[in-house]
Amino acid sequence: MTVYGDSYCGIYCGACSVRRYGETSSDDGFIACCGSVPKKELACGGCKSNTLYTGCRICGLRDCALDKGVEHCIDCADYPCKMYDKWQSAAKFLPHVHEASLNLEVIKRDGTNTWVEAQNIRWSCPNCGALFSWYATVCDRCGHSLTAKAYTMAGLRKLICRIVLPMVYKRAKRKISHREHKGE
Repeated sequence: MTVYGDSYCGIYCGACSVRRYGETSSDDGFIACCGSVPKKELACGGCKSNTLYTGCRICGLRDCALDKGVEHCIDCADYPCKMYDKWQSAAKFLPHVHEASLNLEVIKRDGTNTWVEAQNIRWSCPNCGALFSWYATVCDRCGHSLTAKAYTMAGLRKLICRIVLPMVYKRAKRKISHREHKGE
């Protein structure tokens, strides 16, 4: 059973900027960094759905979890593996990634539903209850400031992401096209 916001790696997909943009057209610091990525492609149903953003479609962690038949990376005998550790290094530029390993510990201890409920609260506007993305600074529904709850995309992080995110998208498109051409 797919639970809204659940992922294999431990990030909360319910607060994903791409997912929120696809659902609400809410722009945030992360979406602003996507630059040349076509806006119509900024949509995703979440890691465990069949509707995936291009960058998520080529996620090695997702592919690995599917191949091994595990619900979460922490359920794998090889966790934490080199691939997971390498992915965690992205937290330098994308701070929401930093929460993933701690989230997996909570999922293992308390269960997916309890974790998702806590994430729904964490990523909901304290004023009106609307869900918001990791990098949203203002609630789209009521205008309440979210800077105390959200991550920032500024300075060097913003510059790097403005370069890297479109490159990752283009690489993913090529990889997907290659897979489709090979009939995978």
